[in-house]
Amino acid sequence: MKNPILAVCRWYALRKNRSTVPTKLLPLRQVRSATVFVDTTVEGEDSARISRAARQFFDYHGVPVQVICPRKEDVNLIGILKPQVRGSKENPRQEDLFISLAGSPENFAAEYEARCSTARFKVGRFPLPGGVFDLVVETPESSEAGQAAAFAAIKDYLAKIR
Repeated sequence: MKNPILAVCRWYALRKNRSTVPTKLLPLRQVRSATVFVDTTVEGEDSARISRAARQFFDYHGVPVQVICPRKEDVNLIGILKPQVRGSKENPRQEDLFISLAGSPENFAAEYEARCSTARFKVGRFPLPGGVFDLVVETPESSEAGQAAAFAAIKDYLAKIR
C-alpha cells in the first residue's frame, strides 16, 4: 500500500512546480542544450556506458548536454532530486530537449523531472497521463530492451526529425 502522506506531498510538488512551457517536436539543429535522465535503479544496466553514449552523441552534434544519473542519496524523502543535482530555483537548468530513459512510471524522480522540465521538446519511454512527452519510444513487450537500446532508437528519431 502506498503512503497517503507521500502521495499528497508528491501531488503538491508536481502541481506547484509543473512546467507551462509549450512543447513540440524540434529538429536537432534547433536544440541548444539537452538533459538526459538515466535511471540508475534498473539492475543490470550500465548507467556509465549510457551516460558516455549520450555525451558522445550530443558532443558530435555540438549540443551541450547534462546527464543526470541520480543515486539514492541524490533523492530527497519525497522522491525529488536535490537542488545540487537538478539546479536551484535561482539557477534553473536551461534546456531545449529533455530525454527520460526511465523504464517504469513508478520512478517518481523521472516523472517529476519530465513534468517540471522547461524543455521545449520532451522524449520518454512510456506515456505519462496528461501527454507530457512529445515523442514516446516504447519497447515491445516481448523484448527486454533496456535504456541503451531506447537511447539508440531515440538517437535515430532525433536524426530523422527535420
